Amino acid sequence: MSGLAKDRDFYVAPPEPPPSRRPPITEVGPLGWMRANLFSSKVNSVATVITAALIVWFLWVFLSWTVRSAQWGVIYNNLRLLTSGLYDRREIWRMELTAGILVFLSGLGFGVWGRLPRSTFLVVLFVLAMLVVVPVIGAQVPQPTIYVLVEPQREPASFVFVGLKGQEVSFTFDPLTDLADAEERLVGFVENQSRTEWSTQAFKARAGEVDLSQYNLSVSMRLLDGDGKVVPPAPGSASGQFIADPAGGTLKYVLPADDWYVLEMRRDDSVNGGAGDNQGYAWLRIRGVEIFPSQEAAAQQRIEQYGPLPSVQRALLAEEAAYRFEGSRTFSEFISLQVRPFFSHIALPCLVGAALFFDAWVIGTLGKREKWVRRAALTGWILAAPVILILLRGFEGSRVLPLVPTSVWGGLLLTILLTVVGITASFPLGVLLALGRRSELPAIKWTCTLFIESVRGVPLITILFMAKQIVPFFATALSNMDLTVRMMVGVTLFSAAYLAENVRGGLQIIPHGQIEAARALGLNPLLTTTFIVLPQALRAVIPAIVGQFISLFKDTSLVAVVGLFELVGIVDRIVSGQAIYRPYQREAYIVIAIIYFVISYAMSDVSRRLEQSGAGSIRRL
Repeated sequence: MSGLAKDRDFYVAPPEPPPSRRPPITEVGPLGWMRANLFSSKVNSVATVITAALIVWFLWVFLSWTVRSAQWGVIYNNLRLLTSGLYDRREIWRMELTAGILVFLSGLGFGVWGRLPRSTFLVVLFVLAMLVVVPVIGAQVPQPTIYVLVEPQREPASFVFVGLKGQEVSFTFDPLTDLADAEERLVGFVENQSRTEWSTQAFKARAGEVDLSQYNLSVSMRLLDGDGKVVPPAPGSASGQFIADPAGGTLKYVLPADDWYVLEMRRDDSVNGGAGDNQGYAWLRIRGVEIFPSQEAAAQQRIEQYGPLPSVQRALLAEEAAYRFEGSRTFSEFISLQVRPFFSHIALPCLVGAALFFDAWVIGTLGKREKWVRRAALTGWILAAPVILILLRGFEGSRVLPLVPTSVWGGLLLTILLTVVGITASFPLGVLLALGRRSELPAIKWTCTLFIESVRGVPLITILFMAKQIVPFFATALSNMDLTVRMMVGVTLFSAAYLAENVRGGLQIIPHGQIEAARALGLNPLLTTTFIVLPQALRAVIPAIVGQFISLFKDTSLVAVVGLFELVGIVDRIVSGQAIYRPYQREAYIVIAIIYFVISYAMSDVSRRLEQSGAGSIRRL
């Protein structure tokens, strides 16, 4: 009976559901992390709020300045100098081929030895999308007004620009006849030579020192194409003659072809009794014309596309070298004036590089189980360094690869070269110095110790000056050695001394019992050090070693002091050697700071991944 009774028992659920066993949302996830780390106490909460407010304020100020006022043309107009320094322009194809080799080998390595991270795909897709979207958006934004000052002291210069078929342009003659003209805020490109003169006249007008009603400046204008033929104005615009008129006038044109165009201006001295009465100042406001970059490569490209510049006796080009943007840009103008030209410069190289990387990754992924593919990838990376050095330097007397001396290498190319050579050469030298300092042979031990302590006792700049000045003094045979090579040697020796101490710290953590066990198994000291001691010691000091490599990368900027123009040196040469770029030092140094940060962070990220992989201790399947 008891069994039947048990079979007849039924479970009746309670009227209310049981309480949830999930932790509160404020205890886990992002909110839980913020509560535990940012708002764990009153002091911590106050510090978090103050810090967040300062960060938001800084970002707002920085982004506002970036969009509204900053002039990034100093970067995209000097991309060649920033990347390759004074490298022969006719041989730039070597650098492009070098970049293609490295990109292809990187994609092949990702496919053969590691799974391509999803984030890499997202970054590539984002860059490709921006390369397509940003120029399209920028092309739809109207170009800002260009202001050219017309003054009685000199004959107006003819305005030369590049126009496209169907493009609408207008030229407005606006004389200074009203106090409102003097107080009007200029927004657009203002002729550099006009700024001081206009400021003086506007100040006199506001102070009542000039009688604006007596201004009677008059100018005649007409538009010519590249062949010197007159272009008729669009229907409904003013005539080609502007006489002293308080309202001024506007000429509108629809350009008939892709060509050079010249706005010819002449001061009309025949009006009101001659030149003595033709006095006053006026703005010529030009709308719809695009300011073209001053970069040498861009100028050569314009000549190839539109032919040589028109033969004009006195010309003012629509080139950014002659103008400066006044006022505050809108975000759309920022895209059109600052972002679009930059992407126009790098669009094709980025698309080609992305295609090379993707193709190599596909080859590596599909063939990673094939032995010959893995060997080809490894051989490619081993041979890359000498092949690239030969490709970039060339041979004396060669027609295919003429010699390009390292003295003209500069910019990012020289920075990367010094870093790669310094890291590659200092790592084995530093390991040998660390092992030598722990040697039981007094001669080797004290020699390594003396070298390490001597180099670590002086700053890097001293080593560089010694490599430049003192070494040739003691050894005349070295006086003809290339300065770049001497800097490589100095950077390598300096880094090796610090690296030796990092490695020595790792060697000291290896238990002596492991060495005794290796000897008991019959391993000699060389095999014990190579297969037992060094793998564990190096893995233990990966953060310190990579930190030294990052420091080496940043310290390459010191070679600018001894006459080499790496990334920092070439930027200083650009902003100090070209008057037009002197006001934009802030923009230039911000960009190279970002470059240094990105590369340093990438090296740090590789270090972290190397630690997580268990390199030197276990092999993960």
